[in-house]
Amino acid sequence: MSRGILATVGVALLLLTAGCAGSLAPDGTSAAAQQSERSDVAQQFDRGDRTIQVAASGEAETTPNQAVVRVAAVARADDANVVRQRLAENASGVREALRNLGLADDQIRTVAYNIDQQYRERGGDRVPDGFEGIHAFEITLSNVSQAGMVVDTAVENGADRVDNVELTLSEERRQEVRAEALRDAMSNARADADVIAESANLTVTGVHSAATGDLSYTPVRAQALEAEDAAGQTRTEIESGPVTVTAQVQVTYNATDAGDGATEGGSATTDDGSETTEA
Repeated sequence: MSRGILATVGVALLLLTAGCAGSLAPDGTSAAAQQSERSDVAQQFDRGDRTIQVAASGEAETTPNQAVVRVAAVARADDANVVRQRLAENASGVREALRNLGLADDQIRTVAYNIDQQYRERGGDRVPDGFEGIHAFEITLSNVSQAGMVVDTAVENGADRVDNVELTLSEERRQEVRAEALRDAMSNARADADVIAESANLTVTGVHSAATGDLSYTPVRAQALEAEDAAGQTRTEIESGPVTVTAQVQVTYNATDAGDGATEGGSATTDDGSETTEA
């Protein structure tokens, strides 16, 4: 082969080599960039970087500091105007009596008011059967011990129905107890993460991320008991119980190998869905 031909072949080989060095991967990433990414992953594995994902719940209980009493005045008549008048009289009596107990107007709130045509069956047909009206109140108390007295006063002065008595928390107290439940949930999450880490030969080094989940709030549906006062009259007493707040959290922890040797990659899962994975 002549020197001219050899020189031409040599130039072609150099051009081909240069083209390969600057080629792109099918996804558009340069070969050099892919190599760098592989190197970063390898270094991360060598350091033993891991994450542990945990879902946990926490609870907090406290004594209720607020009572909500729901009562209603009910009236029936053949004429809707008569029903309206009776409701007005009964509602006025309830409000006035509660004011005399020392309650403010903003503690006594109307939550429902309606007057409806009633029907009955006669000979297979529905025929009109007068009217029924309801005026329902929601009474909010900061003194839980007043609940029974409020029930008796409302019924004695125009309320025909007691729908329920709920022992609950004020908004300020609810936020305080919610924070306690979240702290308990985070403590439980860390305990779970430590157990998972120990079983996987890892050490938890800190929190990578955290988020709150569902928050459940369980007020007390109070039970009414009858008791006699000093004058021998039967009075209503409300039996209380604790209010429970439950919080959920999802936490991802950073972790590293506990020993000198790196553990094999993989995951560990708890019954509630917590798991460990390679970072």
